Amino acid sequence: MNARILLVDDDTALLDALPEALRLRMNGIQIDTSETAVDALERIKQTDYDAIVSDVKMPGMDGLALLHEIRELRPSTPTLMITGHGERELAVQALRGGAYDFVQKPIDRDYFIASLERAIQRRVLVRQVEEQRLALERHARVLEHVDDGVFLVDDEAVIRHWNPAAEAITGIGSPEALGRRVEETLPGWEAVAPLIPVASVPRPGSVEAKVVPLEFDGRELWLSISGVTFSDGVVYAFRSLTEERALEELKGEFIATVSHELRTPLAAIYGSAQTLLREDIELDESGQKRLLDVIAQESERLSRIADDILFANKLDSGQFVLGEKRIDLLALAREVVDQMRACFASRDDISIDLEVPATIDSLVGDSDKLRQVLINLIDNAVKYSPDGGRIDVAVEARDGGVRISIRDEGIGIAPLEQRRIFGKFYRVDPALTRGVGGTGLGLYICRELVRRMEGRLSVRSEEGKGSTFIVELPVQAAGDSDRGAAVAQTA
Repeated sequence: MNARILLVDDDTALLDALPEALRLRMNGIQIDTSETAVDALERIKQTDYDAIVSDVKMPGMDGLALLHEIRELRPSTPTLMITGHGERELAVQALRGGAYDFVQKPIDRDYFIASLERAIQRRVLVRQVEEQRLALERHARVLEHVDDGVFLVDDEAVIRHWNPAAEAITGIGSPEALGRRVEETLPGWEAVAPLIPVASVPRPGSVEAKVVPLEFDGRELWLSISGVTFSDGVVYAFRSLTEERALEELKGEFIATVSHELRTPLAAIYGSAQTLLREDIELDESGQKRLLDVIAQESERLSRIADDILFANKLDSGQFVLGEKRIDLLALAREVVDQMRACFASRDDISIDLEVPATIDSLVGDSDKLRQVLINLIDNAVKYSPDGGRIDVAVEARDGGVRISIRDEGIGIAPLEQRRIFGKFYRVDPALTRGVGGTGLGLYICRELVRRMEGRLSVRSEEGKGSTFIVELPVQAAGDSDRGAAVAQTA
């Protein structure tokens, strides 16, 4: 027994005899002695004893006062009190004061040694529990800083630990999770729990995490999750693969979109070229021109698709730099509208109208890229107006900026889709049920260009009633020119 105890008694004869008796009966025990409570306190401050034995009646500070100080300094150290025969009231006070046991004089050594061994064993157990508690706290602190979400579920399916990463990933805070059953905290848990692999030992690679969907406040999260059992329940570790899954879906959309968009012009080009090469068909000059026009138009379409993909990649890579020069916005708007009217001259069911103010503050930016934004938005408005209608382009002055709006009377955009249309490869008509093609990159490119011009691109739409896309840009005052009233003109 490797234990260290302190004997406190003003009886020097007892301090000489008792340690020898204890050493004979308790192997490996180390004993310190003090003749006064004051000396004992100094020793107790310096040493965390396994047990303390003290006489009750001592001159100066007595044993009960010493016991009180011990409870303050070393509350988990068991203290045995020695009392004289017939001092039962002192013994009761000692027990009420927190003494582990009391031993009457003359000392019954068998009883005393048995009680002291129990006290030491208790101290050993308390130390082990404390070490385990500290180890758990260290592990908990480590879990507080890991990137993976970690939560502990006990045998009653109640959550007992919920680390900050779990809160960050799910949006559920510790107060909402701790003490609640797991199925109440994680909606859909009962359905996915049987699919989650749970290892019996915490070994790397012992199980492969399962990717499962869970919904949190209307958000669908895909979590890669696995568990490990232990004596009191299961510890689950998870991380979110929602972004990775969205990226995979985006890749799938990209492949499907580009495949379709490439196949159509390629088929037209191939068919026209094959027809021109056939010797068994005689084509007059107008027939040849018609096929050559198809090849030229579809080649241009292929070029636009490639340009959109490359330009979107350039925007993402951070290699793109906008030019900065003074822009005559009114002239630019008229030029774009004239160009788009010419492009859609064959659509007699579409009218493109322009409304501009008499004057407007000067705009500094990249005129070519702003032209690209307006062309894309008007082209989009026409494409999503399969039944025709008016396309209204309006330019107006705003405090500290200008506002350009493109309004159509087309198919409109559902509320949920309005949050997604500026993403890559997203199209309002993904199934092409209305004959609307495109890579789904146009609005993404427009938004990025406007954002880089320190502006904002937004949409207002109602399904079945059309959409209005709004470009808001800051302006730079042109000298002392007076903005004046915005008198509407129709171009």
